[in-house]
Amino acid sequence: MDRAKNIFDRIGSLIPGYRGYAEREGRRNCDKILRDSIVEKLIYCEKNLYELMTESLNQKDKFKLNELEVVRKQINTFISKIKYAPHGLTSFFADNQIKEDELLRIYQFDLSLAESVIKIEDNIQNIDLLKVFIKESFQILTERNNYISEFK
Repeated sequence: MDRAKNIFDRIGSLIPGYRGYAEREGRRNCDKILRDSIVEKLIYCEKNLYELMTESLNQKDKFKLNELEVVRKQINTFISKIKYAPHGLTSFFADNQIKEDELLRIYQFDLSLAESVIKIEDNIQNIDLLKVFIKESFQILTERNNYISEFK
């Protein structure tokens, strides 16, 4: 369980209020906290992109403006995928017992997703890196959702 605690500590340091899925009654709440935290970070990124787009517009740099708009749309789509994903519909959130190795796998997805979104935040000025990190984040979310759906 030391490895799980290490992941838990790392996720907790990235997401205020996140306690993990160890207690069954807290699973829905932790899933919501994770998603809300990620959405907040991405909304902040989208606002920054709007500012960069305004600068590009003022500089009459249409190419950069178009590139920023493409990235902004990707972030907006990612926000929607996280924000409007069904909460608590799988048996993962039910009273069934989940095994320690399954919890560890979910913790790892959560950690990877949170770290990937931080990379997006940290590289908001670099369009090429943003595209890479957005794609990475989509992939992590898809893998996480697919893994959790196995518990149906």
